[in-house]
Amino acid sequence: MINGKVADFIDQLYYGQELLFLYKGKKFFIQGWFNKEGDEAVMALEEVSEAPFSGYLWEIRSKKMRECAEAFLAAPIWDGLNFRQIEKEVEWTDW
Repeated sequence: MINGKVADFIDQLYYGQELLFLYKGKKFFIQGWFNKEGDEAVMALEEVSEAPFSGYLWEIRSKKMRECAEAFLAAPIWDGLNFRQIEKEVEWTDW
């Protein structure tokens, strides 16, 4: 991971923190939250490089935020590759 330690990034992901990162010239935003009842964790990824919001690229719901984070790390979102496979090319950034 560029500009940070991947372990720190993943730790924040487990808590549903808002995270921004670059991959292949595109900017991505991932965040997690609990529904109003507090019984379901939600995590969603969107691309924020260009056009206005048009929907999430990836989204999951689970009982635990950690399960959402693990699902994100394993999801083949980038041309069939998951986050762990691309992490060396990912740049942790901010707005």
